[in-house]
Amino acid sequence: MPQATRHPIWPNRSFIFRVWVFVPFGPGSFIPHSIYCNVGRCLSGEAVWREAEILCDIAGGIPSTFPHEKDFQNPVTGELLLKYTKRNPKMSAEDQANFWRYMGDTLCSATGAIINVGNYHGGGSPIMEQIAITTQYDIESRKKLVKYIAGMSGGDREVFSKKMKP
Repeated sequence: MPQATRHPIWPNRSFIFRVWVFVPFGPGSFIPHSIYCNVGRCLSGEAVWREAEILCDIAGGIPSTFPHEKDFQNPVTGELLLKYTKRNPKMSAEDQANFWRYMGDTLCSATGAIINVGNYHGGGSPIMEQIAITTQYDIESRKKLVKYIAGMSGGDREVFSKKMKP
């Protein structure tokens, strides 16, 4: 396991630099480890759909069934709609209507769908990130470690410490 070293800017915090999170780059500099960058981008891209699902769970059907803005401007129905769509007495009915229109735009409109797809593929398609992860990941070392843990022949307990020695 790599040694935790002191970060030069934040000396009271310790970070693991050598292999796990950062890679040395030039004299005294570090860059993010490309595998972990791709893992983070892949997970955040896939989380877009879970985030939309959470918004749907919270909002229920209101964003898709909320009355159109023209109905609020209609002199016959406008006041009644403001009265019956108001949920929180501490917030104006107009602000609440604007919030539900925004939620409808985010969850139920063509623009919202385009934004979700853009967020999913924006940092790179998750399948390409998965390919980058598997091509750079040292699977053989992990196999040797698992063989050691399982008590199989060909296992190597020190497989990672050999690579980290300068």
